[in-house]
Amino acid sequence: MTLVRFLKTTSYARIIITMLITLALVHLLRSFQWNSNHRDVTTAPLFQQSLLPWYKTGHAALHHLQPVKFSTAHLTTAERQALQAEMVARAQQLVQQEFQATGIRGTIYQDDLVGTERFRQQVDCWTDTGSWQRGEPDVRIPHFQDPLYGSCDRKHHSQQPRAATQYRWQSRCAMQRVNTSQWCSTLKGRHILLVGDLVQYQLHDLLLDLLREGPAVCFGELNCKDHTLCDGEIRLRYLRNDLLSVRRKMNYNGGKPLANVIEWPFTSSSLMRSYSTVIINRSPVLESDLSFMNGLLETLKTMRKQNPNALLIYRSSGIGHPFCDDAEGPLASSLDDETIRALPYGWSELDRRNAIARVLVEGAGGLFIDLAKVTNMRPDGHVGGLDCLRYCIPGPLDGWAQILYQVFLGLEQKHV
Repeated sequence: MTLVRFLKTTSYARIIITMLITLALVHLLRSFQWNSNHRDVTTAPLFQQSLLPWYKTGHAALHHLQPVKFSTAHLTTAERQALQAEMVARAQQLVQQEFQATGIRGTIYQDDLVGTERFRQQVDCWTDTGSWQRGEPDVRIPHFQDPLYGSCDRKHHSQQPRAATQYRWQSRCAMQRVNTSQWCSTLKGRHILLVGDLVQYQLHDLLLDLLREGPAVCFGELNCKDHTLCDGEIRLRYLRNDLLSVRRKMNYNGGKPLANVIEWPFTSSSLMRSYSTVIINRSPVLESDLSFMNGLLETLKTMRKQNPNALLIYRSSGIGHPFCDDAEGPLASSLDDETIRALPYGWSELDRRNAIARVLVEGAGGLFIDLAKVTNMRPDGHVGGLDCLRYCIPGPLDGWAQILYQVFLGLEQKHV
């Protein structure tokens, strides 16, 4: 009897195990079939090739580098446009609850709503209606600052200028040629604070190259002390705060500070009141639209409380250009939405985030400058290698200098 019972028990166990294995195989096959029929851009195979306009040859697809949680790359263009309209409308509601309508504070347009709207349209014309044309650059910028941005010149072994420096931004709206003496006169003692991510640090170097004779000492890309511009009449400072957060102290994370997102404090009353012009940018970190919206709104409220009449300028966030070493020149036109959806690292979401930022910044009496429109069309001129986000100087950032010059002249009614 013991043997019989053992055999029966063994048979039952085998039957149960066989059933479990069968169920597992059925579930696996169904999952495979579902994934095959419902694959979207975030789960595309790594070996699929994509071809961006500046590629010389096909490269591995980048869809797997999209942040699945916050990406809308799987949506159609119409769906993305509808989402942007919804988010912009929500931003308008929020900013109207917090701020009264005003012109551009800290400028001649502060109490002039009509003039403010006209000037903002002028700024948009400079950034949105142009293209890169081969020819003599509007301004030649010798680079004296961070050696990283001068690496292209060091690698360029030719008597001829680097190709990336032989273009100028040509807008449909008239722009004056950059005159650094006139620029210094226009600033008239406006001390400038730059706050943002690592790309904002490039703006720091650009202004130093333009408005200061010779190099300035800056230890790292986190926090620069005051530098002098325009023969000592202007002070310039850079602080890295990727989120534009309003934290009052550094987050040392228990003695192990994180380096992926930096939040250097900048909203103290003493610091904010030391600078009449603040140029900001919120880094395109991985977050939801609402998180971006609420965070930037909180920052603007704090900044306005600390310095109500400061000139606030927001620089839009631009895309990087994967495999940028392939690029040989500017793009003839802006990328379409289908191409943008193929970009990694959340860059596919930047147009919507910039649109949200514009509403919030303008509602707080600031000025939004879409400099990203200018450099998004420059896959060439990057530092290169693994850095296809930042640019060498001189190069595509010459276009930023052109537009910023027009802006500061226009804010003093000196632009013709």
